[in-house]
Amino acid sequence: MYRGNFKMIEKILVGDDNLIHARRNFPYIPNAEIDFVDNPDEVIARARDYDLVITDLNYTPGGEEGYRVLDELQDLEVRKILWTGNAYETGVKERAESLGAEVLDKPEIGALVGQVVNKAPLKKDGEVLIYYPRDEAGKNGLTKVVHTLFGEEVVVTSDLRSEIETGAYGLVIDTSTLNLFGGGDRAHGTVAHDMKYIELDEVPRVVNVYNLGRIVADIGRIIGDYRKSL
Repeated sequence: MYRGNFKMIEKILVGDDNLIHARRNFPYIPNAEIDFVDNPDEVIARARDYDLVITDLNYTPGGEEGYRVLDELQDLEVRKILWTGNAYETGVKERAESLGAEVLDKPEIGALVGQVVNKAPLKKDGEVLIYYPRDEAGKNGLTKVVHTLFGEEVVVTSDLRSEIETGAYGLVIDTSTLNLFGGGDRAHGTVAHDMKYIELDEVPRVVNVYNLGRIVADIGRIIGDYRKSL
């Protein structure tokens, strides 16, 4: 597993069969040159020219070509991440880590900003933080619902930076992407943006929510997946 102390990452290679989705959902990372390819063999062939290699798992329906990518690159001294919608399936994370990779679910790619800027690994455990900007009444209402359903250890806050800097959180749910806050069609919100300026030894997973009508159900699913993975 990655343990830090790498040089400044400048070149990132992303392998994904759906390049439109990959480009749209990839966060902005300062001082990074990012290339996208849709073929696992091309990822393997080009990997030695990059500082960070990110690979999907399934390049074909039902395939697991991402494991082959990681296996071929095991001896390569670059940081490797498996970026897959199968991240929470049994054994996926364990197998990827055995091949020297970290694992991010598709909606968690915003965490990459903090990983790259801080040269830091993903945090393996920790509490849950929900970032809810500006609206105090809305925040208080969401806090009551969240504490009733998921326990008072889940923190709802508008004070993002001071909370994240405690290092206590392994998962941050970002609601700034809701249309309520002008999120519109943005793939990433305030948390991914602010990760560029927050110093961390370990980086929490960052997941956005987009639909106000499903906010409680989506938060429940995200927290449930995270807690089952600990």
